[in-house]
Amino acid sequence: MATKKAQVAAPPLQVPAELLIDASNKFVARAKIAAAKKWSLARAESIAGGVHVAWYLLALGRKEDARGLADEIADAAARGEDAVWWEAAGAIALAARLAREAGDEPRRAALVARLVDRPAVPAEPVAALVKAIAEADKDIRSAEVDPSQKFACEGFARGCARAAYFRETAAEAAYEAGTVNATALEATIAAALDGLRAQLGGR
Repeated sequence: MATKKAQVAAPPLQVPAELLIDASNKFVARAKIAAAKKWSLARAESIAGGVHVAWYLLALGRKEDARGLADEIADAAARGEDAVWWEAAGAIALAARLAREAGDEPRRAALVARLVDRPAVPAEPVAALVKAIAEADKDIRSAEVDPSQKFACEGFARGCARAAYFRETAAEAAYEAGTVNATALEATIAAALDGLRAQLGGR
């Protein structure tokens, strides 16, 4: 009598732990559920959703939670295709930023080295680089007038991610002198975080 072959269960998706923790902020709770439900490091939009949640947490003052989430995504992310790598670079840049702010220079340097090794945005041609940097401000300006809370928050988080990428790679990526203004990028990030706090109710 033939026996049935044993069914080997597929390993569970490694959903970042922070996405599985309930959030008191209703919008963030929904964003976590949405990101966890279809989590995949092979999909750009999935990684972006996780990175957005990390910026939401940061805007709400939950820096350690934001760092834990950014670190988990950054450490798990592979190079992948260009679109996937751009979103992964957003997680790596945020993790580097939070490591820098925590005084963890070895961690920051290791993360930035990954971005320098494979730039998400090439330093040349300079005109294209300048245009890419300007997209962060465009994201924020659009978010400020978007009537949808969801799209406004995503726009602010996207602006943060873009600005943070260039801010954190400014010293090591060999950009042409004067191309990257770290002070202006910090102002962009601050404005986006203010916008997020307003949208999220500051809780």
